[in-house]
Amino acid sequence: METWYLKKHDDESVHGPVPLDQLRDWSLSAKISPLDKVSYDDKWTWLRAPMVPELHMDWLVEVTPDFLYGPTTFGTVQEFLAAGEISEDTYILNCVDGRRAQIKEMAAFRKGGENGADPGKVTDRLTGDGGEGGGDGGRIRQLEDMLVQQRRALEEAELRYQRLRVKYIEKTGENP
Repeated sequence: METWYLKKHDDESVHGPVPLDQLRDWSLSAKISPLDKVSYDDKWTWLRAPMVPELHMDWLVEVTPDFLYGPTTFGTVQEFLAAGEISEDTYILNCVDGRRAQIKEMAAFRKGGENGADPGKVTDRLTGDGGEGGGDGGRIRQLEDMLVQQRRALEEAELRYQRLRVKYIEKTGENP
C-alpha cells in the first residue's frame, strides 16, 4: 500500500502517513489548499497537491478579474458558494479542458449541487474525462502522470548519486 504525507503551507505541519484514499478524501472535503504539498516517498520528494491527478484539484475560481484561486476541488467551490465568498455569477475555469463558465451555467456547482454526488466523479463528468483517460483531459492527466514518474526517477537518481559521491570521498579523500 502506497502511503502519502501532507505538508500544510501555512504552518509546515506534516500529516501522515495515510493511504491515497484518505488524501483524496481530505482534498475533496476542501482540507488541502493549492499551496499544500504532498509526498509519496517518505518525505523525500514534495509535490504541490494540484499536481496529483487523483486529488481532483481541477478548478480555478476567478475571485476577481485579476485574482484566481486554485487549482482546487469541487468541494471547495461548493464551500465558497455556501459561505457567500463567491456567487453563482463567479467564473470558474477547468484546468483539465480549459473551459471557462459562470457557476450558474454548471448545474453541478449550484448551491446544493448534486446531493450525495462523489465530487471526483462530478469533476470527471464535467471535464468529459469520465475517468477513462480519453479526450484532452485524459491526455493532460497522462502527461501529468508521466511528469510525476520522471520526477520520481530524477529524485532516485540524485539520491543514488549523492550516496556514490559520499562513498567516493570516503575511499579517495577527494571531492569528485
